[in-house]
Amino acid sequence: MAEPNNKVPAATYESPAPPLDFGALSVAIVWGTTAVVQKFLLEVFSPAALQCIRNSGASVLLLAIMLLLGRRIREALSTSFWALLGAGLLMGVQLLTFVYALNLTTASEAALIISTAPVWTALLAAALGLEAIYPRNWMGILVALGGVALIVVGGSLSPVAHAPTRVAGDMLMLLSAFLYGSYMVISKGLMQRHGTLVVITLCACLANVIIVPLGLDQVLAAPWSTLSSLQWLCLVYAIVLGSVYGFVMWYRSIKRTSPARTAVYQYLVPIVAVVTAALFLHERLTLLQFAGIGVTLGGIWVARYHPAIRSIAYPEE
Repeated sequence: MAEPNNKVPAATYESPAPPLDFGALSVAIVWGTTAVVQKFLLEVFSPAALQCIRNSGASVLLLAIMLLLGRRIREALSTSFWALLGAGLLMGVQLLTFVYALNLTTASEAALIISTAPVWTALLAAALGLEAIYPRNWMGILVALGGVALIVVGGSLSPVAHAPTRVAGDMLMLLSAFLYGSYMVISKGLMQRHGTLVVITLCACLANVIIVPLGLDQVLAAPWSTLSSLQWLCLVYAIVLGSVYGFVMWYRSIKRTSPARTAVYQYLVPIVAVVTAALFLHERLTLLQFAGIGVTLGGIWVARYHPAIRSIAYPEE
C-alpha cells in the first residue's frame, strides 16, 4: 500500500511578504522628487505658466499613448462627455491650487499635506453614502488631520525663508488635497466604466479648459532663451516622468498586483520628497514637523485600512 502523501501542494503556500514592485517603487521615487523639481522651476516660471506647460505636455503625451494602445477614447466622450468635463474641470482647479500652494510653502510640507487626499476621499464617499466609515477609520482620519496640524504649526514656527507665507500655502495645499479626494470620488464611476487611464487622459485634456487660458500669456512671456540645461531637464522630468510615466506605471502596477499592495508605496512619496528637498533645496523641518510626519502617515494608514476605502482611492483599470 502506498504511503499517504501529506504534503501540501506548493501552490497553496503564500509568500510571507509580497515581492518588491519595482514599477510602483520607481513611481513613488519619481512623484516624491517631482514636488522638489517643480519648486525649483517656480524660480523661473509663474505657477500658472508652470502648470500650463506641464499639464498641456502631459495630456498630449497621454492622449498619444492611449490612441496607440487602441483605447476607446471616442466611446467615452460620446457616452460620458459632461461627466468627464466636470471631472476634468475639477482636476484643473486642483492642479492650479497645488502649484500655487507649492509656490507659497515648502516642497516638504506640500508633499506631506497632499498625501492626505485619501482621507478626504473616505470622508466624501461616506458623506455621499457610497462607503461606510468604521470607528477605526474615524480614528485614523482624526489622527491624520492632527498630524497635518503639527506640520502646519511647526512650519509657522520655522525661522527659515518663506516662513510668513507657509501657513497660507499649507492651507491652500490642504484645499488641493480635498479637491483631489473629490476628484477621485467623482471619477470612480467613470473609471469603472471606461478604464482608469482613459479617464485620467481625458480629464487631463479637459483640465486645459481652465489651465491654458490662465497661463498661456505667462508661458509666452517666460524667459525661454535664458533657461539652463538643468532647468530644461527638470521641465522634461516633470512632464514625462512626473505625469506620464507616473500615471501609466502606477495603474499598471495596480492591475498586475492589487490596489492595496500598490498603495503601500505611496507612503514613500512624502518621505522621498522630504529627503530630496533637504538635499537639493536645503529645506529643514522642525522637530514638531517630524512628529507630524509620523502622525500623519500613521493616521492615513489606519484611515485607509478598510478595503472599501482603498477601492475608492485606487480604482483598478
